[in-house]
Amino acid sequence: MRILLFLVALLSGGYAGYLSTAAKTSYSSYSPAQLDQLEAELTRQVDKTSGDARDEHLVSLSILREERERPFKVQVAAGVAGLSFLGALVLTLVGGRRKGSQQEEEAYGAPSESGSRQMDRNRAAALLGVRPDAPRAVVEAALQAQLAEKDPSQLGGHDPSLRQKIHQQREELQAAANVLLGRREIAFNPDANEG
Repeated sequence: MRILLFLVALLSGGYAGYLSTAAKTSYSSYSPAQLDQLEAELTRQVDKTSGDARDEHLVSLSILREERERPFKVQVAAGVAGLSFLGALVLTLVGGRRKGSQQEEEAYGAPSESGSRQMDRNRAAALLGVRPDAPRAVVEAALQAQLAEKDPSQLGGHDPSLRQKIHQQREELQAAANVLLGRREIAFNPDANEG
């Protein structure tokens, strides 16, 4: 939107510049009172004459009327250019503040509880090996693949601290999926997927 406003401002400003310089006619140096007198005389001449002379007076009358409208068109074009530029500037400033606050949220993590830790979308996506804006099906498939890879039933009689670490990793994966899917924390049951 702001690019469109900048373009409108640029085009309107260019048109105003064209009207105020290159579009001047031979009547541009006359005052409004002088233009009134000339218009009255040209109108009388159009009524009196015929043929080529009449056509010449009609052309002169047309040019004179265009000259009367030119200052108003310059003002309108300059006004549109100014308003468009101001609107684009406001949108740029407001958009910059929004982006800054979003980047700040991403940097410090959006508050979504994962046990006693907070996790943001980027970290959650990295844990699952997907993009932060991945579709639901991709997130769920990545979660299932990661949980299958960290299946505690395959540990058998290994060290209890290793079992605890695997359970903790599974909890983090589930929390990451919850963050990406936008759902509330689902209680993780480590024994549900064992066996």
